[in-house]
Amino acid sequence: MDKEAICGICKKRQATTRCDNCGVPLCKECAIEVKIEDTHPAHRIKGITTPGITGEAVKKKTVCQNCLDEVDIF
Repeated sequence: MDKEAICGICKKRQATTRCDNCGVPLCKECAIEVKIEDTHPAHRIKGITTPGITGEAVKKKTVCQNCLDEVDIF
């Protein structure tokens, strides 16, 4: 992230990351981390999520407030 980048949401603080959906620069306060749990049987044992052979069971996305409603969680 550029040292000069300003958050695209609050336009006050320095941006540290970008929205995974639209790419707008985000500061730590405006960034929202969404955890998406994989429900495939390979990632579950007796209803408990576990890391599977095929990869991580929980994926994380960083989104802005504008994209929060649009993020695909399935």
